[in-house]
Amino acid sequence: MTMHDVRVAMSADFLRGYSRLAKQQQRSVRAWIDKFRADPRSDSIKYKKPKGMRDPKVRSVRITQQYRAIVIHPPKDDVYLLVWVDNHDEALEWARNKVFEVNRFTGTFQVYEPREVEGEASQLSAPPASDSLVGRVELNESAIPAGFLFAGHQTEDLLLFGVPEPLLPAVRALRTEINLDELAPYLPDEAADALYLLAAGFTVDETLDELDRRTEPGQVDVAVEPVDVDDFAESLTRDQSKRAFKLLEDDAELAAMLAAPLEQWRVFLHPSQAKLVSMHSNGSARVLGGAGTGKTVVAMHRARYLAKQIFTEPGQRILLTTFTSNLAADIRENLRRMCGTEFERIDVKHLQEVARDVLAARGVKLERSATNKQSATAWQRALGAHSLEFGDVFYKEEWSRVVQAQNVTSEAEYLRARRAGRGKRLSRGQRREVWKVLAEYRQQLDLAGLSEHADVIREARFALADPSASSGFVSVIADEVQDFRTADLELLRALVAPGPNDIFVVGDPHQRIYGHKASLGRCGISIRGRRSRKLRINYRTTQNIRNWAVATLRDLDVDDLDEGTDSLAGERSLRLGDAPELRLFDGIEDEVEYIAGLIQAWIADGVEPSEICVAARTKYLINDSYIPALAARGVETTLIQTETTDKLPNLVRVANMHRVKGLEFPRVILAGIHEGNMPYEDSAYATRDPKAKALYDEGERKLLYVAATRARDVLVVTGCGEASALTR
Repeated sequence: MTMHDVRVAMSADFLRGYSRLAKQQQRSVRAWIDKFRADPRSDSIKYKKPKGMRDPKVRSVRITQQYRAIVIHPPKDDVYLLVWVDNHDEALEWARNKVFEVNRFTGTFQVYEPREVEGEASQLSAPPASDSLVGRVELNESAIPAGFLFAGHQTEDLLLFGVPEPLLPAVRALRTEINLDELAPYLPDEAADALYLLAAGFTVDETLDELDRRTEPGQVDVAVEPVDVDDFAESLTRDQSKRAFKLLEDDAELAAMLAAPLEQWRVFLHPSQAKLVSMHSNGSARVLGGAGTGKTVVAMHRARYLAKQIFTEPGQRILLTTFTSNLAADIRENLRRMCGTEFERIDVKHLQEVARDVLAARGVKLERSATNKQSATAWQRALGAHSLEFGDVFYKEEWSRVVQAQNVTSEAEYLRARRAGRGKRLSRGQRREVWKVLAEYRQQLDLAGLSEHADVIREARFALADPSASSGFVSVIADEVQDFRTADLELLRALVAPGPNDIFVVGDPHQRIYGHKASLGRCGISIRGRRSRKLRINYRTTQNIRNWAVATLRDLDVDDLDEGTDSLAGERSLRLGDAPELRLFDGIEDEVEYIAGLIQAWIADGVEPSEICVAARTKYLINDSYIPALAARGVETTLIQTETTDKLPNLVRVANMHRVKGLEFPRVILAGIHEGNMPYEDSAYATRDPKAKALYDEGERKLLYVAATRARDVLVVTGCGEASALTR
């Protein structure tokens, strides 16, 4: 084998270890990597075979006097694997109990850590695996007995899903999902993916379908010939291996990886993400996933893929749009760093900007967007001009959820409009009286030369209705689509002609906190069969935080953005972490005293203030209660007023719960989570009928889910008085 046949691959774990090093040490590691890539078999590379390693392929290589790289020595001398870098002792300890091998049934390169089974479960032995699994096999033997988490499943199921043979006894002995949470960090990722689906009640066939590995019920395609477990090069070509290993074949790409080691989403994609990025769709496609599952990452990679591989002509432009300007700016910057020259043909804009561009290109005079203060003034005048049968909030919600949501522009249209989900039934006469108030509000906006978001969107859609009109886009990708209203989705449809790879939408209906339900199909965006997919791996929060957040949505039916239902079943996080801490106090003084002490203790332990966020239900609670109370106790804070925090000083972040949507922090404190605050009892709370109240409470539960899933590592929930019904 010549030097040109020898390659080097780097694992995601190696980048994580590298990211923890000081800048000076990182420079030493970068220089060593260049030397290692030049010839990993050079005599100048001093391999040591450490004692006490479970895997005999583990080698330690000196970088400096203090630091060591952990390298996996390939049996065929074909691909050397860089898997960790750290201080000498810590590097050896990291590798000591791990196994690095090609799975003989799936062909994937796996990293795992065998665990011993103790107690009565140790008697639950697994039948020996046989090579009959290699090829096309039937799943009909070795059922796990009743009383265990995977009761009724076959041992061969587990092997075909990538469970390593040494871990079979531990997996077979699991009794609860909590046990699975505890074992998951030691499992290969492909095995954990499948086990969480099975534990959530998915059948073997459904799990195979989710993982794109099912051929026909009860059967699986694996290698026709036995897998060569010594062939690292072949193993690293498989999608499941690519999620954790990258062949180092491009100098510029390696430099980018090492320059931003924490931004692994640029390099390592889960197979489910990779398939979505490069899928060929005969029409529109939809991707759903819970908070932190990498939906925006998929949207960005999809835009780059389409520009590089599908729509490559100079005049073919691709739009990546979202609901807020700050998120669009963040995506634009990340995409710019990901792309080459293809970025010049990708427009990243929030939807309001897209609509205004459409109108400006056609010479349409644009009115100013109404600010919150201007809108409040218009409402005050409209409500004051008429006798009111209902409370102020009713008219405002009727305007946003019926009139603007359905593009209603006249009394006749309002009399015919659907009011599903509004709770209170209105007679025809009542509708006429309500319309007088709503029409007055519209007139007040017109007199002031103001418009709302929905007005601009509607006018842009009308402008594109002309058969000769064109937006100039050949494909549209929409992020956070759960925030889009009917008019927004109709504009998406109008922006691009129907055809292959035309519209690609991603979102999470569990984060729909504004109550504006819209159906993709009713807006002309048809999603069928395999063009609708689900992401189930949470890269942000720990499993314990995710479990707590999901529990706030228990027994809630959530739509799938297309008149079906969506579920978070089968999702998992990559880290276990500590359970959220819930503390209830007698009064707000005691609560703030605790919060201040906790923050000060964290900072004393080396946590950066900017890594901490305190969020409460309303801006009034934040501004009037928590900010001054924390300041009085020596905790300086900075208020988040946009969807980005990059330019804020290094102080503890504070915000209302709506404002933290789209953000994430290592440590989050949710304050004031108690009865009356969560659900928040606004001025109309007591007057809502049962149906309207249930819909309002649904939005509050989703808001709590959104706020809780902003936490990456630590979540603390505090309140005073009576506990919130949402946290009991």
